[in-house]
Amino acid sequence: MIQGQLLEAQVGLLSAMADPTRLCILRLLHGKGPMSVTKIYEVLGKSQNLVSHHLRCLSTCGLVTVEKRGRMAIYSLANPEIARILDWTEREVINQAEQILSCRVVGKKTSGEIKKRGL
Repeated sequence: MIQGQLLEAQVGLLSAMADPTRLCILRLLHGKGPMSVTKIYEVLGKSQNLVSHHLRCLSTCGLVTVEKRGRMAIYSLANPEIARILDWTEREVINQAEQILSCRVVGKKTSGEIKKRGL
């Protein structure tokens, strides 16, 4: 993979994780373990269509896997490294929340996005 493609793929991966709904799904799967789409949208209080849309994105990006159990689809984190990334970002946010939120580029966008989505 050439350098430009690597950078593009890294941006894509981080973008997939940066969406508030997708991040909530990842955190939920990390905390509670494998879950059905029904359980995910019930816990998050989001519509089934919205959650399914985000799960397709996470699956396409390789962040979650889906296992068919009869008619039910069970989602889980695709790789233990994703759990490590989630744990690391949580620790860093706890340690650096003030600096992150005061960043003119990231802080305002993050706060506005979270308020807009009601998370």
